[in-house]
Amino acid sequence: MRTDGPVGRLAPTPSGALHLGNVVAFTAAWLSARAAGGRVLLRIEDVDQGRARAEIAQGQRDDLAWLGLTWDDEAPPQSARDYAPWLAALRDVYRCGCSRRDVALAGGVYPGTCRERARPGGAVRQRLADGVHRFIDRVHGRVEVHAEQVGDPILQRRDGAFAYPLAVVVDDIVDGVTEVVRGADLLPATICQVALWRAFGMTPPTWAHTPIVLGADGRKLSKSHASLSIAAMRAAGWTPEQVLALALRLLGQPAADTLEGAARVFDVTAIPRWSWTLALRGDHPTPDAIVVVPTSGVSDGSAAPR
Repeated sequence: MRTDGPVGRLAPTPSGALHLGNVVAFTAAWLSARAAGGRVLLRIEDVDQGRARAEIAQGQRDDLAWLGLTWDDEAPPQSARDYAPWLAALRDVYRCGCSRRDVALAGGVYPGTCRERARPGGAVRQRLADGVHRFIDRVHGRVEVHAEQVGDPILQRRDGAFAYPLAVVVDDIVDGVTEVVRGADLLPATICQVALWRAFGMTPPTWAHTPIVLGADGRKLSKSHASLSIAAMRAAGWTPEQVLALALRLLGQPAADTLEGAARVFDVTAIPRWSWTLALRGDHPTPDAIVVVPTSGVSDGSAAPR
């Protein structure tokens, strides 16, 4: 599915309503592809069937369409794909019987316990090469992550279900994705995906990681921050243009009346390396009730503006 221009994607997970943090990343992905005359795919990332809900996926489509973040094609959802042949083609994998509790007791990052003593019937992990991994990010520049910071990721769970680290790479290969634009919380995990792309004999896409948006409690926006969901903002009177204006501000882009206008002047190098904290004046997310504060050192240690 290669084209002359880049192929980007909007890839929501249907476990919660879209929120402002999602929209910031999706706006950047849309602008990046459109600015270069490329295509945008929509892919519902529902590999975790225990959390995915069809009605949430439809709500996400509706919110994206309301915002004007249109897509050229919708790729098959992860639940309709077969990852078994791809996993079987990998050599540097092993079985692991460690539980989440085991990993938590080890400090929260898997330390490679089963690398040399694989346990039959456990999860399948990817063996990352030891040492420092490097890649180029269009926002953060040269990124270095030590393998010990992320640990060997799970590709297939012990119950047989395939995991996101494998699914997202296979999906991007099959769908012909050439650029990945997403939140900076996934910056360290990119080394696992780069390694998988290369293990499959493929050239990785370009990467761009956008600012994380935090709630007033200091945590990344999620479905627990219901007041900052797009549905709540729509109900509070926001227009698509007002949401776009805020997203462009958080992306360091000049103001624009339309997405098409924003694409014409889009500059990926202007995207901030810091994160943002959003707070509300009062209980309702009206356009004049949101306070935006830059936050230092969340994604890569860069200082926020003072």
